[in-house]
Amino acid sequence: MNVDTEVAARPTVRGPSAGAVTLTVNHEPWPLRIEPRVSRLDALREHLGLTGSKKGCDQRTCGACTVWVDGRRVLACLTMAVACEGREVTTIEGLAAADGELHPDHRGRR
Repeated sequence: MNVDTEVAARPTVRGPSAGAVTLTVNHEPWPLRIEPRVSRLDALREHLGLTGSKKGCDQRTCGACTVWVDGRRVLACLTMAVACEGREVTTIEGLAAADGELHPDHRGRR
């Protein structure tokens, strides 16, 4: 059977050395030069200075590193930052409104 297939985009080949990647975090593009083994959590904390997501267990069990990727809750400690290229990452810092009003997930119960 002869089937024509069209490739939308060739996969990015990454080696062991640092490479260019642009992460969209809290609606802002952040161009970085990082190694492919850098975790999403380390990219956020160490390269972007967004320290709201915490490094707790490094085993995906505590949830302290939780962020949203494309609107879905994910744990950032054991996933690679380069896997987020082309996706929208929202950290706790990105949840507050421009006027400082807290997101409903962060309002205290009264």
